Amino acid sequence: MEENGLNLYLQEMWYVKKRTEAIRSIALKKTTTLYPITNIEFMTLQIRKIIEHIAMGNLVANKELYEQYSAKFSSNWNAKYIFRDLERLNAKFYPEPVRTDYSKELPEWKSIDEEYLTKDDAIKIYDKCGGLMHTSNPYGSQIDFNYYETQMSIWYRKIMNLLNQHLIHMVDGKNIYCITMNGAGNPQGYPFQCVDK
Repeated sequence: MEENGLNLYLQEMWYVKKRTEAIRSIALKKTTTLYPITNIEFMTLQIRKIIEHIAMGNLVANKELYEQYSAKFSSNWNAKYIFRDLERLNAKFYPEPVRTDYSKELPEWKSIDEEYLTKDDAIKIYDKCGGLMHTSNPYGSQIDFNYYETQMSIWYRKIMNLLNQHLIHMVDGKNIYCITMNGAGNPQGYPFQCVDK
């Protein structure tokens, strides 16, 4: 398993961490863009970028995937299509949220109980956030900023639940990265290899 792939993935998660900190700062009113509407637009842009970092993260973690996809990658920036293409190359490409159970002699990963950002959620939310990228037509339907404001805390929590501790499965099916995002420091990652019992 290539160490550079893990480092590149951790770099993507570092960007995610900074973007979630920016969202939290605006949501808690520690900082502002000066106007409620631009605050909402700023936060939805960060959500959209986070979803792109999730897509890019798996791409760079798997060098083989990146090499197969790189020609298309330069012209395809839409996370929805990147997810679709990644799934064709690696059915388990999407992060798997876990928690470590230390109650046994050998700690093991368990599925989380909290609601998290599923792949389908990510695609839907990505499209919803894209709806704020342009000004609405004054003769058409208007943007419902209240909707985005109420959804922001839900989307944020789902992202945090997905990424706090998660697994990234390599395309070979045998190698895994375990990534931890929680805490005040930088994201950390550890490579693991599946062994036959």
